[in-house]
Amino acid sequence: MLRELKKYLVIYWMFIKNSLMSQMEYRVNFIISACVQLAHMGIKLTYVIVLYNVGININGFSPDEMMIMIGTYSALSGVFVSFFLINFGSLSGHIKNGSLDTIIVKPISLQFMVTLRHVDLAFAIVSLAVGGTMVGIGWYRADVDFTIVNVIGYIGFTLWGLFLTYSVFLIPNIISFWTVSAGGISQFVNQLWDFNNMPMTIYNGIFKIIGTFVIPVFLITNIGGLFILDKLSPLMIVWSLIAPILFFILCRMLWKKAMKHYVSVSG
Repeated sequence: MLRELKKYLVIYWMFIKNSLMSQMEYRVNFIISACVQLAHMGIKLTYVIVLYNVGININGFSPDEMMIMIGTYSALSGVFVSFFLINFGSLSGHIKNGSLDTIIVKPISLQFMVTLRHVDLAFAIVSLAVGGTMVGIGWYRADVDFTIVNVIGYIGFTLWGLFLTYSVFLIPNIISFWTVSAGGISQFVNQLWDFNNMPMTIYNGIFKIIGTFVIPVFLITNIGGLFILDKLSPLMIVWSLIAPILFFILCRMLWKKAMKHYVSVSG
């Protein structure tokens, strides 16, 4: 199993290098993409600036604590677009134009190849740099203890949230195997991502339940920040650890079922 994992890590590193080499052939486009993302990050910063100017707490979150939450969201937004969304959105196209047939014969996992092959590093680099800076400033200003437990907890929950991201946002696109296009459903789920711009604790009622347990997008960018701010309940800690595993199992089951349903363009 470890040998297989190492094999796929090496292949994934090759995907990243090939994507970067391809983007460097069109450096102007790469720079433009980075500038666009930088402007988008500037919009996120205006939220924080407004909070500092007003100087009020939002549902128990000080402006400094809000900076940690918004910074985490901003950093992961670029990673989401760069590593996942760019691939998931192409799945229906592979099915419609028959290009999936040429990928299916390759000697590695089809799901791995289709869903992780391309990377747009321009978005990720800018988002991680700006978002990480926001988290660092917020961490310092909020006087959060810089302990090993907090650092490992924050990084661990954040990476675990990215693992959950893969399954939650791939599942709607797998429906393309039955409908050819799942644009409406996938766009709806993708729009839920932006609700992470604010801490999940500000939401109430059925919407919070859906975003936490049914389509658990709130677990992706919230848990790491809530952990270091000591605003995470034992129930949420347990659920945030279990949910990524459950949704990945569901994702794999749906993918295998979809492949049994798939008919190549050549019949």
